[in-house]
Amino acid sequence: MFRTAEQGTAEYRSEKHCLIAFKNFCCSKFLVRHCPSDSPPCGRVPSFDIQIAKQAQAARLKGDGLNLANGKKRERALIMHTRQQNRSTYRPVMFAVGCVLILMLTGCGDKSKEKTAPPPPTVTVAKVAQQKIPIIMQFSGTITSVKTVDIIPRVSGYIEKRYFEEGTFVKEGDPLYLIDPRPFKARLDAHNAQLKSHQASLAFWENEAARYERLAAQGAASQEKKEGTITKLNETRANIEEDKADIENARLELSFTRIKAPFSGRIQQTRINVGNLVQKQRDVLTTLVQMDPIYVVFNLSRNHVYQIQLLKRQEKLFAVEEMKVELLLPDGSSYPEQGKINFISFQIDPATDSVTVRAVFSNKHIGTGDYDLIPGQYAPVRLILGENPDALLIPETALVETQAGTNVFVVGKDNKVESRKVVAGSSYKQQRVINDGLRHGEQVIIEGVQKVRPGMAVKPETASPPKT
Repeated sequence: MFRTAEQGTAEYRSEKHCLIAFKNFCCSKFLVRHCPSDSPPCGRVPSFDIQIAKQAQAARLKGDGLNLANGKKRERALIMHTRQQNRSTYRPVMFAVGCVLILMLTGCGDKSKEKTAPPPPTVTVAKVAQQKIPIIMQFSGTITSVKTVDIIPRVSGYIEKRYFEEGTFVKEGDPLYLIDPRPFKARLDAHNAQLKSHQASLAFWENEAARYERLAAQGAASQEKKEGTITKLNETRANIEEDKADIENARLELSFTRIKAPFSGRIQQTRINVGNLVQKQRDVLTTLVQMDPIYVVFNLSRNHVYQIQLLKRQEKLFAVEEMKVELLLPDGSSYPEQGKINFISFQIDPATDSVTVRAVFSNKHIGTGDYDLIPGQYAPVRLILGENPDALLIPETALVETQAGTNVFVVGKDNKVESRKVVAGSSYKQQRVINDGLRHGEQVIIEGVQKVRPGMAVKPETASPPKT
């Protein structure tokens, strides 16, 4: 069957419109899904193009010899034929679009990673220092008085007067109480009178003894009379000595009626008022506490004793008389005076498993009855035992306490962070002695430890050296 030129031109135009319609249809499958709901359907194929495509395809099918019975069958055949062509055209297009999107997303992801990579954190570091420091152990001490006495009367009587104010400072020899002295004065007077009587008798018997001595020599008096006179003379002399002793005792009792301070110190609350009857050697009138000097008592545990023995073997320990004791006040400052050890028990108390040590301090007098150190007060004690010539020191802020122990962050090669477990010792001027785990000259992080982790690279900045 031959076609005319006009028929060929019509077929060409029909095929051209058909291709345009298919192109719009394929694009609409993708674009319609990405158009906003309130915008016009940017990917939808116009109804006019669809009609042209249907007519062209129907003419093509008819020209190819397809005899369709009616319009519905013709339209169904057109749709089936169009779907087959859509499958062959739609799949390559969507595959190409997907590849482009994947490449775009992959490229964007790589660039974002490069842009958001953070710089290494800046931290402050300090070098592990090595220097000679004193060996110090810290204990809990208690301040005690050198002397504490209860004032008890030596004679019985009625309290006639009280000379002091409660809680004030008194000096040695100051009067505290006066017991009614009149009975004791009368007793003293009686003993004095008795002495005078016996002294008069002594003169008489001395004359009698001399006289009978002469008479016995002349034979005018018996030997018994002579010996009796001498016996009376000796009895009178003994009575005089007894009278003197009674007078001395009465004088002492009279002096005991005026109760005086046995030493300087602070007087406590009185327990007896004026007019009360007190019994000698039984009633406590008040308590006197010596304030200067003063003791500080503390205990060394068995472990501390062992450490001190090791220091002694290493020849790092001072002699006992050269050891110093520092006292910390409640505000954290050090007491201006250093103490000296004046007693060490050389036996471990099984009840406390410790050794008692006592140091003596000069107690600063800051006013009438006022002192820096008060008996019974709790006092932290720093015992300076000796010197460590090669101690390793780091700032306190470098230490990180964990459940597993004490750690520090060390900045090593290539500024990489390493977590290191250490054995920390005593404190010294806001620094900590490191007994094991570090070497002299290594760098530890003292500021910014919360920003690092092991293996991380950091930018270290050296801190100013601490004042020693």
